[in-house]
Formats: sequence, structure tokens, C-alpha cells
Amino acid sequence: MTDTPLALAWLGALAPPPAILPSVFAEAQIVLPSSANSLPGPLRLAPYQKELVDCIADPDTDIIVMQLSSQVGKSLSLDCQLMYCISCSPGPMLHVSPTNQRATEFVRDRFDPLVASSPSMRKLIGAGAKGADSISAKSFPGGQLAFASSFKPDELAARAIKVLALDEIDRYATSAGIEGSPVDLAIKRTKTFEGKGRKIVLTSTPTNRVSRINAWYLRGDQRKFFVACPDCKDEAPLAFENLKWTEGKPATAHLVCEACGCIHNEAQRRAMLEDGKWKPTATGEPGVRSYHLTELSSKFSTLQSVAAQYDAAKTPEQKQSFFNTCLAQTYEAGTEVELSSSELQRRAEPIASPYANNIEKITAGVDVQSNRLECTLFAHHADGTSSVLNHHKLMGDTSSDSVWQALDNALGEVFTLANGRKLMVQATAVDSGFNADRVMAFVNMQRRKSRACYAVKGRSGFERMPLTWGGNLKGQMRLLIVGTDAVKHTVQRHLALQSIEPGYIRLPSHLPQEYYEGLASEELRVRYVKGAPKYEYHRTFRQNEPLDCLVYATAIANMVPKVTLTPPGPSNIPELARKLNAAHNT
Repeated sequence: MTDTPLALAWLGALAPPPAILPSVFAEAQIVLPSSANSLPGPLRLAPYQKELVDCIADPDTDIIVMQLSSQVGKSLSLDCQLMYCISCSPGPMLHVSPTNQRATEFVRDRFDPLVASSPSMRKLIGAGAKGADSISAKSFPGGQLAFASSFKPDELAARAIKVLALDEIDRYATSAGIEGSPVDLAIKRTKTFEGKGRKIVLTSTPTNRVSRINAWYLRGDQRKFFVACPDCKDEAPLAFENLKWTEGKPATAHLVCEACGCIHNEAQRRAMLEDGKWKPTATGEPGVRSYHLTELSSKFSTLQSVAAQYDAAKTPEQKQSFFNTCLAQTYEAGTEVELSSSELQRRAEPIASPYANNIEKITAGVDVQSNRLECTLFAHHADGTSSVLNHHKLMGDTSSDSVWQALDNALGEVFTLANGRKLMVQATAVDSGFNADRVMAFVNMQRRKSRACYAVKGRSGFERMPLTWGGNLKGQMRLLIVGTDAVKHTVQRHLALQSIEPGYIRLPSHLPQEYYEGLASEELRVRYVKGAPKYEYHRTFRQNEPLDCLVYATAIANMVPKVTLTPPGPSNIPELARKLNAAHNT
């Protein structure tokens, strides 16, 4: 005879644990460490974070896209998803960062402290079959979490993955080695678990016109966080267009309801967020759920902060940063630049010694051809503007000594400012794409003279950083890589400015017409590759060396430490002689 109570007890013991929402799990089990949080202690998610975390357990969602601004808890939302999967839905997992350094920082500064402060997670990590608990991998019962870099294809193409977290994908490498997009390569690793509970999470703030995260966001259902106006009850996302304030007084910032015109202050904004809800605004591809959120909906920011950030964004680069990081939008305004050589020459002005008092530093960019060297001397002013002081076109066979001696003389010029200060070129970038042996010899000769001189090579692609170290030139000299597309675009936007403001470039009137034609020698065009836009520069005038030299002189400014202008004072000749002698002997 069956003992019914006993049988029920057996069945109860064998039953799976009750399902728990990831957001409920996170708030119950995760404790924020004091080392990385302004409010340490038991986690409390913002209203908009709860669905971001819960969607990791939605059976109908395969791919989660989070195009979110800074200051909204994006990183914490992803951390909660990972912790939930480790505890409640284990399996093989992979987290990919833009670079190897960022991967290490993620583990050391975010993941490990979060685990250490959360007792339930601390019991799981390192307790799996492999017992792994290192910078590169963490094991737990039922699975393992590996950490990888977008620059290392071998880390992206190994075993099958059930849960894939791709963090800050707009900062990923263009290609993982020769194997193509690191995003596509990593997603291929989840194929085994397709239709079997796989989850792919892509997060980032957008960075440029060919934003990966924005392309993925548009493939999904494009969810936005809707809040209700307390006066008319109309529901809409908080839009930057509805943020109003007196220019220069961000403390006056307030929101205006588009439906009824009522004004809402900071306290009302926070109250509205408590009852907000995510709503899809498009159909999207099946299984792709995408989210967009600006800093206006952040519990970690304020209306005043957003207004102040906008007021502070003066240059095109600062404006792009504002739209990217604060509004989580790609920045398109003014990106298509049309330059006219005749217009550039028309606005040129006399630039000669003595030069402006507010010059902070002078840099030089050198382009190398078979029959000439071209060199731009570029001044950077304290007010954010800049000036082309001169452009030298030095004719001669670049495999011989004479033309390089002429360049040495040009770089040794002393520039006298109106207040008596004297400056020399503080950093020089020499293109090593042609006649590399002579470039190395010249750079070494400049360094023996205690001049900061660098061999550089330009690389196209808008995703590249303006200036990074990248390998060695012929195995003998460390090489700087210039992300030419990004810097060129910056230079062109600055050349296109019509008023004197931060970014404006003054041009000298003593240069020949071909110099201005060289500045306007390239234009940005778009072509579509499998439906995706690809932006490339095309030459419209044969000689583009003036533009290349200005690009190099702009990029190499990052190698010059920022200085504070001080009035000229009496020189200490003995001390100066001692320092020069010490530099010569090192």
C-alpha cells in the first residue's frame, strides 16, 4: 500500500526549484561592494533595470541588445544577468571585452569584487568540475565563464557557448585577425545552443556613424522607457527635445510635457520613473529584443547634469561625446563635410612672427614621397583653436641626405611669441609608409638632438583610435599607428568652421594655391556592403600631402604633455646647461 504523504514528499524533493525572476534573484542575492559603488550593500535595481535583467530568462528572447547611455547602470544590469545564469541557468558562458586589458579590468574591478561581496555567489565560483577561479575563467556547478578580447580570434572560436555577453561592441576590433568581425565570430560559437536556451547579450554606447550597437538595435523591437505625465497622464519616453533651461544656467533645467505643456522638475522626473514601463516601438526580427535609454531616465543623474553637459560641449568632438554617452545616439549632424579650396584660401590670414601669446605647443607632421618631403608646422592654442604656422615643400631625392638636412633645419626653427616666449617643435610625426630606412635614420638623429620625433603609419577605418602604439618598423623601431579616418574627419570639420570657436584652424595667407587644394583634396563617400553603410575617403585632387601632414601634426599632439602658460622669467643658464648635457649623455 502506497503511503500517499510519503510519495508526495518524494515528488516534492525531486521537483525543480520554483522559478524566480532574475531581478528578484539579483536583489535577493547580490551585494554591491564598497570598492566600486557609491551606495554599497544589498542591490536595489532602478525601475528601468528590472526588465533589462529579467529578459535574460524570457524563453522567446534569443538576442538582447542594450544601446544605453552612460550613468544608467548598464554594466550592473549585465552583471546581474551573468550572476543569474551562473546560479539558475548554468552552462558554458563567454564574456567578451574590447581589449585584453579591458577584459582583465572587468574581472579584477567588477566581477571579482561583486562575487566576493555576495555570499551565495562566493560559494559557487570555483566550485565547478574544473575548479577554475582565474582572470581568464571561472568555473561553477554546471558550467564555466570565460573572458576574452575582441582582438584575439583564438579566444572567440573554440568551444560551444550557451550564454554570450558582448560588452561595449562599438569599441571592438574591426576584425579578429583575418577571420572577420569579432561579433559575428563570437555569435557563431552559440550555434550549438540555438533553440536550446541560448542567450546573446550585446551592449554599448554608440560611438560613430557605423555603430555596431545601433545596427543591432534597429534589428530588434526598439523598446523605449515610457513614463506618464502626472498632469495629463500621456505616456512617452523622456526626450532631450523636451528638456528646457536658460542657456548657461543648467540649474534651471526642467521637462515640458509635449502633450499638455506642463512643467516637471527633478523631483517629479524621479517620481515618473518609478511607474515607467518598457514598450516596443517596432516589430523587429523574431527573438531580438532591443533597448534604448538616455541619461534623462537615469536614477544616477539629474536634469541639471544633462543640461550642464550639453552647455559644456563646444567642439564637434565634445558634441559627439554628449550625443553618444548622454543620449545614446549616433551623432550625424555636420558629419558630411564639404571643403572648398578657394574658400579656404579666401579666409587665410597673415600668420608670422611674433606669434600669438596663447600658443601652448607646436607639432609637426611630415609626409615622405620619393622626390620630396612635405612638413606642416602646427600651433595649438590655449582657447582650443589652432594655426598652421607654415608648410614646407622640400624637393629632393629622399634616399639622399640633403633633403633630410633641410627638414632638420625646418624642425629646428625657434618661434617667438608676442610676449617674448620662445617655442620649438615639441613633437614630430614622420610617415614611414615610404623609404622606411631613411625615416628610421632621421627619427634616431632627431632623438639624439633631444627632439621628440616618432615614426608613424596611417591606417584607415573609423573604429580606429586616433593614435596608438602598434608593432615595430622593420623590427627595429616602435611604431605609432594613426587612425587616419577619425583624425581626418576631425580636421575637416575644424577646417569647415566659419567662426572662431574651439576647433577653428587658422590658415596662413603666404602659401601657394596648391596648398589649399591639397587641404580639400579628399571627400567622404558612402557605399553599401550587404546593406550596411561603409564610409571611405576618396581623393579628388592628386596631391593630398597638405591634408596628410595636418592629420599627422594633429594626431601627434597627444604625445605632448599639457603645459600651463606662465610669463617669461629670468633664465638659469647653468641649470639649463646641466640638463642639456645630461640629456646628451643618455
